[in-house]
Amino acid sequence: MTFARDLAQILSHPTCIVGVGNMLRNDDAVGALIADRLEAELPATSGHFVVNAEDVIENHVFRIAESAAHNVLVIDAVQGTGGETGSLVLGKLTEMEVGGGYSTHKLALSMAASLFEQHGKQVYLLGIAAQDIDFGTTVSSAILDSAETVIDLVLGRIARSN
Repeated sequence: MTFARDLAQILSHPTCIVGVGNMLRNDDAVGALIADRLEAELPATSGHFVVNAEDVIENHVFRIAESAAHNVLVIDAVQGTGGETGSLVLGKLTEMEVGGGYSTHKLALSMAASLFEQHGKQVYLLGIAAQDIDFGTTVSSAILDSAETVIDLVLGRIARSN
């Protein structure tokens, strides 16, 4: 599985995991939900840290940019990937944002990524294909299943490296 191998490679270095999402826009909440879980379960001694940026990543950019993290892994709902709801995509954020991008928070993410890269960080987007980002608080079951998969992969990889 290339996705798991690529994620393991990213997490083999100190990484800031950033959850992005709007809790009032149904499936768009997935990044924030994952960040909440990882923040609660990630061992403090792992060398990684989590930021739940919700939909205001700009409030956290300088703290992340000045951190000791080598990588920044942004987890967000995405659209326009052509995949089924809940499908996962992973890649360098700048490469994935070409041609309009996938993230539901395009402008803020591209500006944040630029600042992170200026500080020598590698920036990745782990996207989960969203179906419904209209106003509401219902996250689809396919999104929740994918969120559990991501949480398990991240925690499992970090546990193996400690």
